[in-house]
Amino acid sequence: MKIVIFLVLYLSINAYMLRNRKDQIKQQKILQIRETIKNPHSPLYHSSYNQLTYYVDTFGPRMWGSEDMADSVDALVEEIQSYGFDRVWKENLGEITSWKRGEESVTLFDPRQYPQKLNMIGLGWSPAGTIKAEVEVVHSFEELKSIDVKGKIVCFNYEWKGYSSGLQFRINGPKIAEDAGAIGTIIRSVASVSISSPHTGMTNYQDIKYPAVAITVEDADMIDRMRQRGQKVVIEIKTGGIQYKTTSDNILAEIRGSKYPNQILLMGGHWDSWDVGSQTGANDDGAGVLVCLEALKVLKHLGIRPKRTIRFIAWSGEEMGMANNGAQYYAKTHSQENHIVAFESDFGSTQPYGFGVTAGEKFTDFVISLAQEYLTEIGVEKIYPNAGMSADSGALRSVTGTPVLNNKVVDNDIHDFYFTYHHSAGDSIWMMNADDMDDNVIAIASIMYLIADYDGLIPTN
Repeated sequence: MKIVIFLVLYLSINAYMLRNRKDQIKQQKILQIRETIKNPHSPLYHSSYNQLTYYVDTFGPRMWGSEDMADSVDALVEEIQSYGFDRVWKENLGEITSWKRGEESVTLFDPRQYPQKLNMIGLGWSPAGTIKAEVEVVHSFEELKSIDVKGKIVCFNYEWKGYSSGLQFRINGPKIAEDAGAIGTIIRSVASVSISSPHTGMTNYQDIKYPAVAITVEDADMIDRMRQRGQKVVIEIKTGGIQYKTTSDNILAEIRGSKYPNQILLMGGHWDSWDVGSQTGANDDGAGVLVCLEALKVLKHLGIRPKRTIRFIAWSGEEMGMANNGAQYYAKTHSQENHIVAFESDFGSTQPYGFGVTAGEKFTDFVISLAQEYLTEIGVEKIYPNAGMSADSGALRSVTGTPVLNNKVVDNDIHDFYFTYHHSAGDSIWMMNADDMDDNVIAIASIMYLIADYDGLIPTN
């Protein structure tokens, strides 16, 4: 009996010591990841930032299907192939229909004595055309119902209460205005602050026939003041956008799992951007792509091969949101694979402090447990349930039910910093911070490593 008790105690102590040793190894690897990225003498120090500056400076904006986008994809693939991952490949989306803007302008005639060009940008897929008409300003869809706008241009100058407050006007405003009889639409840029830089984005183009554009927050307020004084406002809008057939690719790379290679952790961002300025696409979402790529790169650099496969993806076509974009293509063609989680970085790369997760209770609790045990020392232990959805990873979740994660980064509750630059010429290297990008690399590499290397069964919901 004493021998049995002794054996039980011995095995229990051994099991405890083994678990403790495994925990120590995991903690050591996370600290190793941090030291590798934060060490100024490391080849990976500020590497994601430096790569971002190269691609932004060299290729400029990366509109879906454009030659600049295609060239940047080829260059990025060639670079990734030098990293020594187990597999690097492109997946072609087949024929797509994209859009490019032509010559466009907004000119204020009345009440000015001389015509005044206003800073503007055509909304995505806005039809080409030229119109000159009187302008009526409305602040809501409800107000539009009470004003006669037949034969006029409608200017939506809504109150900013976060992105969703403006998004409805950009997406649906032109169609609703035309249904009310308008022959053109202007929207206040969907932004907290525009600093005289207009912000673009998609609109419900399939149901409109007149030009739809965005102007700056400042000019929307100016036109509003003019109308409140009773002044007649006349504006001319010119747009020249055209649709065309082309193709595009997703980029993928992976480190195969040592024990469960068919269990996949997906992480990435979207490589396409809008075309407003010379550097548009730095923050949205070049940085998101490259911090995820760097997260995979640091694992490879340190010789860390977790039990499950970690796959990087640079999705194509998020900004235009078409049914055949890269996220939808991946979700359809990879739906039979066993995805453990899909992570996306697409809300900026300021200082990270945790992660959002959208999944069932068991998977959410699993992530909370890992974060509390291992991520406190690097400052990203906060987990936010029901807050992990993003556009591209969400496509996979909608098809397969895969849990999704995203990084939570410093901003206010309605992301005013992010939306100050979003879809504008202000989205440039100037707004990026190399140290913050490094911290995102550390956070992403750590959480993905912890999940991928977990010893037991991972909850699926």
